[in-house]
Amino acid sequence: MFVIVFICSTVFAKDYVDNEVLVKIPSGGESRGISRLSREGYSDVKRIGKTDWYLVKLSDRQSLADALRSLGGSDVILGVQPNFIYRLHQIPNDPQWDTTGLYGLQRISAPAAWDITTGSPEVVVANIDTGMRLTHEDLAANIWVNPGEIPNNGIDDDGNGFIDDVHGWDFRYNDSDPSDEHGHGTHVGGTIGAVGNNALGVVGVNWNVRIMPIKIYSQAANDTTSAMLIAAYDYVRMMKESGVNIRITNNSYGGCAEACGYDQATKDAIDALGDAGVLNVFAAGNGGSNVEQTPFYPGSYESPSILNVAASNFSDGRASFSNFGLVSVDVAAPGAGIQSTTNGSNSTYGPMGGTSMAAPHVSGVAALLAAHHPNLSAASLKATIMSSSDQLAAWSGVVRSGGRLNAANALLSPTVCDFDPSVKTVEFPTKGGYWAAKINAAANCDYSVATDVNWISIFGPKTRSGTSKVEFWVRVNPTISRQGVVRIGDRELLVTQTR
Repeated sequence: MFVIVFICSTVFAKDYVDNEVLVKIPSGGESRGISRLSREGYSDVKRIGKTDWYLVKLSDRQSLADALRSLGGSDVILGVQPNFIYRLHQIPNDPQWDTTGLYGLQRISAPAAWDITTGSPEVVVANIDTGMRLTHEDLAANIWVNPGEIPNNGIDDDGNGFIDDVHGWDFRYNDSDPSDEHGHGTHVGGTIGAVGNNALGVVGVNWNVRIMPIKIYSQAANDTTSAMLIAAYDYVRMMKESGVNIRITNNSYGGCAEACGYDQATKDAIDALGDAGVLNVFAAGNGGSNVEQTPFYPGSYESPSILNVAASNFSDGRASFSNFGLVSVDVAAPGAGIQSTTNGSNSTYGPMGGTSMAAPHVSGVAALLAAHHPNLSAASLKATIMSSSDQLAAWSGVVRSGGRLNAANALLSPTVCDFDPSVKTVEFPTKGGYWAAKINAAANCDYSVATDVNWISIFGPKTRSGTSKVEFWVRVNPTISRQGVVRIGDRELLVTQTR
């Protein structure tokens, strides 16, 4: 049994919760796992949403180092890690302010895109951030409303485990009010979808859309944790699977200063969102660094559902603060001196800069795409945005697509990702055997290849892009008949082995 245990000097820095760890217990092993924790002296154990991860509080006598060491090495504990703290990017000031601050919409050919579509209220974008000012004059009409909830009646009307989640949820304070206390999320939300053609303030990439505020930060905006992130991602996944048409999440936070490395619990939750059909747009970070040398998580995770975004400036070059990376950063978008809605009052506006401002341009275009081409999968949305970008010398060899976002090109030239293995089932005898097929996917179509059983061994990388040969081996089975699944992107191949 492979067990994830995080024990290293960087973990014991200041960017984790002192008296908490996250523990992964396999599905079906909850009773044994919690019993193991109880025997070790851990009594305060809470499951995070419907995931396999649990938040475990330590007593005054238990140290984080001891917990990480003692809880590994068992078939009932698959992983243990700190409850990392995440903070928002610091927003740098760029001296080259534009008079309107909306130059980015011109750069990405938004006016030409609006001749095709201005968005749809049927498309939902989850804005995972500091919350949003729900009453802002330029946002209120585009804030998502939960049709299954009656406001302020103190009842969980839709039975999803959250009382009065009319507009989303506040995972920082665990309540139903995702109102912004900081301003970052309100600014990001305005770029995604400030109401258009209403004679007020600014316009977002979408004139019509529904934005679901998911709050994970307090006013200080430096204190969310892995547990809060997982709970937020799990809520979005649950609402998606319950029928809410959430196509995209926008995520403008992260960095090694928070998690200082790979956070398996957070990655699991992101991958679960991707498996549910959600595209996850991330800001690449504001350190001016090559993330292939210094990863910036969560955006740097190798996950097919992540679309990682660098920031361009007024002249379409790389903003000096923007991270970049030929493998891990996918596309560029305007992020310097962006004018949008602010949290000062119900009618205030102002400029901000950073990859935090670049990401919502991409999330907004993904929402336009989902409105105009509703049958596009999350993988197709990502591939379309990358393949339709404007190829510019400044981005060649700097980001994976080599280009800067273009909304009109995306709408006119959608990429359809098909991972069909040509057969639905494969049968093997008791002696097992080998199987291979060529997956003819289009360029920039990212997907994972995985199995749910240990008797199927998949060759090659877990994450692929474009055309690829999928190969796996089925082990000898002299006893009972059995079935397993090999998942190729959004397709499933049923593998049967009989006596």
